Amino acid sequence: MTVVLILLASIFFNTTILVVFKYFAQFKVDTYKAIIFNYLVCVVMGTVFTSSVPLVTAVGEPYLPYMVFLGVFFVFGFYVAAQTVQYFGLTVTSILQRTSMVLTVIYAIIVFNESFGLTKFLAIVLAVTAVVLINLPFKRPIPKLDGRPTWVFLLPIGLFLVNGIIETTLFHIEAARITTSANLDLITGIFAGALITGLLFGIFRDGLSFFVFKKKTLIAGLGLGLPNFFSIYFLLKLLGSGWDGSVAVPLNNVGVLCLAALLGLVIFREQLTRYKAAGLVLAIISVILFSRVT
Repeated sequence: MTVVLILLASIFFNTTILVVFKYFAQFKVDTYKAIIFNYLVCVVMGTVFTSSVPLVTAVGEPYLPYMVFLGVFFVFGFYVAAQTVQYFGLTVTSILQRTSMVLTVIYAIIVFNESFGLTKFLAIVLAVTAVVLINLPFKRPIPKLDGRPTWVFLLPIGLFLVNGIIETTLFHIEAARITTSANLDLITGIFAGALITGLLFGIFRDGLSFFVFKKKTLIAGLGLGLPNFFSIYFLLKLLGSGWDGSVAVPLNNVGVLCLAALLGLVIFREQLTRYKAAGLVLAIISVILFSRVT
């Protein structure tokens, strides 16, 4: 499978996740429970593919610490994102999640000595600018500082860092050859860790009533789990493809952003604002520049 096809597959499955989330609000799905069931779906898929128990096969493997870390951070990242949406809105949350790719780019250049010239610099700047423009204008004002708990104002920074750390950790696993590329045992183990962490948090929050799932929540979790598993698989494949992480990560993020914007116009009849149009143009230019350094 060529790297371009891997990139397209990663973009497709990551965008599918966003589309599924879009329907969550429409059908009033319990997002947290759907997320947890999605992790179960991913674990079942991975177990079927590997014919092994993920947490057992990970014992003694060099990727075990990364697996545990990411499993916890997946749930933590979801919680921080949900809180950020609540206090700052979807636009701010989306911008922070996508621009966090800058952390992975910086890490790849400094730690793994990836090349960094004017063309790559311009491509990264355009990619980040495209992320911001496509998500503008704000649908509601950023909340005032008065009357908010102090910790609320740490949410944007926390979300930016958590997303960047998750993506950077995935990149490090591939770049440092911690295990074979897109190791299915690793992927399944990450989702198993997220499932356990999510269940513990859910029980702590709701008690045994947490295990009461509506039919639509199960369907939503299933619909999310299928693309979610493959989104991580193809992202790891992409990061282990030989392309610089400082190229692969921005390309993947920009690709997801553009496809999501186009699907928003076609499926959800969203308006093509001048901000979004300008962002799409900059994203295309960014992709062209990145193609010159791959």
